Amino acid sequence: MKSHRTPSTTSPRARRRTAAAVAVAALGLSGLAVLGGAPVQAADGRTAPAATSGKAKDTVPAEVVMVQANIKTGMTLNRFQSDVRTVLAPRPDFVTYNEVPRRNDLVLAPAGYAIWRTPGEYTGAVPVAWREDTWTAIAQGTVRVSNYRKIPPKRHTMLGLRYANWVTLSSVDGRTVSVVSTHVPPIVNGMPDLRRRTVKKIGALVTELKGSGPVLVGGDFNLHYKSAAYPRDVLTGDGMVPTYDALGSYFPTGDHQGMTIDYIFATPEEQIQVVDQRAVELYSDHDALVAGLNWTVDAPTETTAVTNVPSGSTAEKRLVVKQVVRSLRQSVAGDTVDLVTSNLLLTKVSDAVKAAVARGVSVRVITRSPVLTSVEQGLAAAIGTTTGTGTGVRQCVDVCAQTWADAGAPTTMLLHLAATGAPTLRVDVNGVLDRTAVTSTRSATLRTGNIGLAQAQDYLARLDSTTPQ
Repeated sequence: MKSHRTPSTTSPRARRRTAAAVAVAALGLSGLAVLGGAPVQAADGRTAPAATSGKAKDTVPAEVVMVQANIKTGMTLNRFQSDVRTVLAPRPDFVTYNEVPRRNDLVLAPAGYAIWRTPGEYTGAVPVAWREDTWTAIAQGTVRVSNYRKIPPKRHTMLGLRYANWVTLSSVDGRTVSVVSTHVPPIVNGMPDLRRRTVKKIGALVTELKGSGPVLVGGDFNLHYKSAAYPRDVLTGDGMVPTYDALGSYFPTGDHQGMTIDYIFATPEEQIQVVDQRAVELYSDHDALVAGLNWTVDAPTETTAVTNVPSGSTAEKRLVVKQVVRSLRQSVAGDTVDLVTSNLLLTKVSDAVKAAVARGVSVRVITRSPVLTSVEQGLAAAIGTTTGTGTGVRQCVDVCAQTWADAGAPTTMLLHLAATGAPTLRVDVNGVLDRTAVTSTRSATLRTGNIGLAQAQDYLARLDSTTPQ
């Protein structure tokens, strides 16, 4: 597979246009947009979603907004420009365009947006545009996905010659995502059905790009979602999940006898999740497909990993333990700290807990030790025991310990909450707090993102739902 890969810093084709400072400030950097359309409840089988109008009334917030827009070749300039304004109205993070080989980049990507495509009648038909205030291109390329070069009877172009333009982008908070724009050949007289083999080529590109992070694909696939020709096996094999599968509903995407042929795919679901979709009327014979997506993992800037060095200096050996102790020491009166572990045998941690309690911090130590260690016994004598959520040592065995394990929670976890009750820091350790935390290789992961913090609260809620022991 040939791919023209060009770093964004040197590419003359990835145009950069920065809006005036006032305009950028007005846009903000949160990446939060609002879409029309309430989320649709998923059907019982992902292979049989219900048909809907796609014209919901309510709004839902989405962290990432993407639009797929096939803007019909040959429309008047006024109609073309009107369609582009409609496409850009929700301030999408990404736009995948189809059928625009001769349209002006300055219109497709006005101030605040950048665009990538390899110029040409065929390569330039499917550009990708993105918001510059949130995303920066770090790589891009063009891949041929169909190479049938005969012009069908009564046609004027090589309808079987198709390309995909792709861009890998980095966000202001350290995320990396790739966006692919493509257009699958149609079924026409005098030309073989190229759709399945083209989808395979697109899937191979997605597989290649997944090494850098999540991949979003937009395009007119010329395949009705409910048709027998829909290549579900190929798409599933490459991890390409359409919004229609994710939300359990589908709707017509233009003037094609009610067919659904325009798609946005997101992969992997473990990192980015579709939360909304809708069709927006255009002058084009296709509707714009708008998708809202939320991240399911925190941004890299919200996660820090620290690993000790058992063969190193004293400070290097204690790096992981230091993260737990420091988190306790930084707590102030009115704060709350939950520490879940087992076989606590480190007096430095125990002393930090006692000192925090003395400062007016509510500290609960939940231990899965079947029998309290000497350090845990001393800690219980100093700060008391608890069967609820207040200060003290709580023993968590049998059902409680199994609940923690079933949740997939870390071996050791500390969660810090401010006096307001808002979680601010989570520390995970991949081992217990005993001498092995110094003598063996251990890692501590510090999380400050909302997703990781909410997950920690869920873990604790599961424990609190069990009968105290």
